[in-house]
Amino acid sequence: MGIWNRLRSKVVLGWDPVDSLQKSDAIDRIFWLHFIPTDDEVTRESFSIRYSLYLGTIAAVTFAVLSVTGLLQMLNYVPSVERAYWSVKDLQFIFPFGWFIRSVHRISAYLMIIFVFLHMSRTFYTGAFKKGSRKKTNGWINWMIGIILLVLTLAMAFTGYVLPWDQVGYWGATIGTNIIKSIPIIGDWLRHFVIGGTELGQNFLIRIYTVHVFLLPLLAVSFISYHLWRNRRDGGMACEENMGNGEDGESEDNSKRIASDADIHILSGLEKDEALRLIPMFITRLVWISLGTLALTIALALFINVPLNAPANPVMAENPAKAPWFLLWLQELVASTTVNVAGYRVNGGFVGGIFMPGLLLTWLAIVPFFDQSPPEATGVWFHRSRL
Repeated sequence: MGIWNRLRSKVVLGWDPVDSLQKSDAIDRIFWLHFIPTDDEVTRESFSIRYSLYLGTIAAVTFAVLSVTGLLQMLNYVPSVERAYWSVKDLQFIFPFGWFIRSVHRISAYLMIIFVFLHMSRTFYTGAFKKGSRKKTNGWINWMIGIILLVLTLAMAFTGYVLPWDQVGYWGATIGTNIIKSIPIIGDWLRHFVIGGTELGQNFLIRIYTVHVFLLPLLAVSFISYHLWRNRRDGGMACEENMGNGEDGESEDNSKRIASDADIHILSGLEKDEALRLIPMFITRLVWISLGTLALTIALALFINVPLNAPANPVMAENPAKAPWFLLWLQELVASTTVNVAGYRVNGGFVGGIFMPGLLLTWLAIVPFFDQSPPEATGVWFHRSRL
């Protein structure tokens, strides 16, 4: 503990602010404080584990693991139709610890999808896109950013799924580009632009590679950074200090609501210098959650086999051709909306692959503007006014 305390003092305890000028200087000098709300409106409940479950932190850690393992895989991967599959196979069976790097990368991708979805579900079911009693906040903006990050996460997973250029990746890409083709008027032109020609080949693979390793990560980093900054700007996550049962203004006693002394970091109305001194407790929690996430990822990578299918064969489709598990719902929508009506065939690619997912995203985007729950329902799990 002595070593840890000395390290912590160097990272987050290297000051003792006594006036507003020193407080501002501390925030400017300490990197961590740019991501952690220190306003006097931050409530202890917004930093408790039982409220947020730290799902956003876990998702961010998995993205960091993805970035590191992705860079390591780039050292061996060749974005060529002739060599892509064999470079992945070499990584799997010849490159030292290549199988481990690939497994950690794939497992991290899956975990990121799961935890981004759970993080958004937590926000939805607690109504955290509302501002509650906070005077200055734009929680609905962070909700929109969350939707964008969910789409980016699925896009990164799908493009990574294609890159090995094996049977499942190739035919998954075929299904995806056919959905693009189903868009009225511009579908054919858009598909031609995406694949760089009339059929899946080298032009398409190099496009997917560039999008996967450069464009999507760049967008993800940008939106994650803004997401964190917006949360800090708004004074932490939206939740009321007297959460209780959330009905008729009744609340339980604070000692019953707080799981442990570790939850009592930031109290509403604290002086900023006192809040700054309590920040290291929150940093400690972030460190342990990050280490736990990394340990879980490594454990799953050791025990779950990441398969590599046969090389892509354009003349022999998979039977049946299945989308990756995180897009199976989309494939089923496409299949179930492909119907014949009075001799006319309704294109399920457009209805189930474009229109219905677009409708779902639109509904999610406008939810904050139609939520009529009272301010005291902000941050309350499954408040009655939202059921």
